[in-house]
Amino acid sequence: MVRASGFVIFLLSSVQFAVAADIDAPLVGTEDAYEVPVEQPYGGVAGYIEGSYGSAVDTPGDIDADAWDLRGAINIDAGAGMNLQVDLGYTRASYEDVDADSYDGALHGYYRNHLFAAGAFLQGARLDPGIGVDLNDYMGGVELAYFMDTWTLHGAFGYGQASVEDFDDIDANHYMGALGTRIYATDNLRFDVDGSLHRITEDDVDYDLRSLKLTANYRLDVVPVTLFAGYKYTNEELSGLGASVSGDTSTIFGGLRFSYGSATLKEEERLGPVWSSNRLSF
Repeated sequence: MVRASGFVIFLLSSVQFAVAADIDAPLVGTEDAYEVPVEQPYGGVAGYIEGSYGSAVDTPGDIDADAWDLRGAINIDAGAGMNLQVDLGYTRASYEDVDADSYDGALHGYYRNHLFAAGAFLQGARLDPGIGVDLNDYMGGVELAYFMDTWTLHGAFGYGQASVEDFDDIDANHYMGALGTRIYATDNLRFDVDGSLHRITEDDVDYDLRSLKLTANYRLDVVPVTLFAGYKYTNEELSGLGASVSGDTSTIFGGLRFSYGSATLKEEERLGPVWSSNRLSF
């Protein structure tokens, strides 16, 4: 979603389905000939495509900022609890008269059962702030989710490198931590609370990005479409060389998600894509 681009300033200045035997016993032989139906799990595919729009309602210096976001995720159940999730995203952001583009992707390999999911991820992002140079950010890390009947707790930790193209001497360390919960009022009504911290450090200069996001999600019963909306608070701080600058940004956002391979919002998370994107973007 939308935020002040402090990072640019810093660096540039089975789905599982069940297959059961026919419940009708063959009309041959005695009762002993009846075979109890047995579920046969097999690998499946589930995911979603979503679009959203966010607008800043409070920014440092009252800068006008908004962004369009297009994202997609697909999860492949390889069997025996092993899963592979792939995310892709594109963001078009505007700051006053400046337009910026961001592209990102992530690959998650993990194990999941009815109680938890645990694995590792690799992700990359390319940011074009519209000033003639591009910023590349690569990261790897671990992630964990814990499932209960009406809520999910999930977290991630990662480390990577951020660099500016054509500037070999600008190569910063990127640390990330994220924690969130998803609370189900019903199988198709969910409330999300997500917090994250990004720290980018290079020599004696540090850039910190802290965010808290609240989201309400409602999936329609008749079609696999989810409506979502929420609020995001972001705090940025640039410090080093004896000085420190910080600012807060508030953003409201909303969007539409089309899902496939799942029957409810809860099933989509428990059998399909479970991980959220931990990208650093505009």
